[in-house]
Amino acid sequence: MRCNSFCEGVVATARREVQRLLASGEYRAVVWWLPLGVIAFFALFFSQEVVGALPLAVVDEDNSHLSRKLVSMIRATPQTALVEEVPDMATARAMVLEGDVVGVVEIAEGFSKDILSGESAEVVFYDSGANISTNSLSSKGVQTAVTTFGVGVALQRAEIEGAVAEQAMAQVMPIAFTTYGLFNPWLNYAYYVAPCFWVMILLIASVLSTIYAVGTELRYATSVEWLRTANGSLVGALMGKLAPTTLALWLLSLVVGALIFAIFGAPMRGSWAVLVLGAMALIVAYQAVALAVVAITASMRLALSLGGGYSVLAFTFSGVTFPTMAMFSVVQPFTMLFPYTYFMRLYIDQAVRGVEWWRSMEDLAAMLLFCLLPLLLFGRMKKVLTKRKFWGRL
Repeated sequence: MRCNSFCEGVVATARREVQRLLASGEYRAVVWWLPLGVIAFFALFFSQEVVGALPLAVVDEDNSHLSRKLVSMIRATPQTALVEEVPDMATARAMVLEGDVVGVVEIAEGFSKDILSGESAEVVFYDSGANISTNSLSSKGVQTAVTTFGVGVALQRAEIEGAVAEQAMAQVMPIAFTTYGLFNPWLNYAYYVAPCFWVMILLIASVLSTIYAVGTELRYATSVEWLRTANGSLVGALMGKLAPTTLALWLLSLVVGALIFAIFGAPMRGSWAVLVLGAMALIVAYQAVALAVVAITASMRLALSLGGGYSVLAFTFSGVTFPTMAMFSVVQPFTMLFPYTYFMRLYIDQAVRGVEWWRSMEDLAAMLLFCLLPLLLFGRMKKVLTKRKFWGRL
């Protein structure tokens, strides 16, 4: 009989929450429209997938056949396909300051003379240093073109001196160095960076929607009515309230998965089941964190501020942009305070690296541990919901 009463309370609370969701434009925006809009934006933003055609300025002070050949090779490199030749370094500097180009290649006067006389010629590349990604890619493109050009010159010189092609290559490149990208050889941003942003939207929506759902009950003094709908069970009240948004956000995670794997064609090398369970664990974990914040603050406005700040910090401490292993040892433990860290590790292991499914159980369990937070604050939550002094706050 007690079980029937509990289940009826959960269903009644869920039905009440659906009605509140449909009736509130702000609520719908947090759960649906804002996440969908941001997901669509990043889908368009990363549709090019691979970074290329970075603009460069070239100052060819030699203006010879060999220097023009080098410029054409730089232009043929995918990363630096947009090359604009300028007359002097002053013009190139102005273009860098205005943000029209990401770097400058300077080919000094006497470039071809040095090569033909057997001396070392110099090519200088100046990058702005303002953006690590663009500077790294543009530098790699220029270096590839210059290295290829230099090898070609050395081969011709060796063949002129009488060496056969194989001997000439051995003299020019006595050690062959080859790099293989094991899991993302295409350097495709849609396979790695785009999912990071989409998952961030999911966790932010999880936190804000939960704080809004519970916070409005306090703000408008309807928390007692909410508990009464759940037949007086706080656990049933929380389960019924969070069920609609949990389902909506989990379905949204499937939309994100369709974008990543079906539309962008990212490889899925691991377990679908673990990844789907991980998405659900991430949503529930951040809902638990949001409940804890509401219980502690008893204020929707303060809870929204703290919850939003906590959500955004996850991107910084996850190791996605700056490697965790390179952080100061004092900072590294803070990475464990965010469920996002564990989910991104689970995603990379399953989707990108294709490790065995059981290796991701530790990350899955770590996310589920965050669900203990509301239990630790159970008494505080019940007090906040039932005491009149906590009602009506902004």
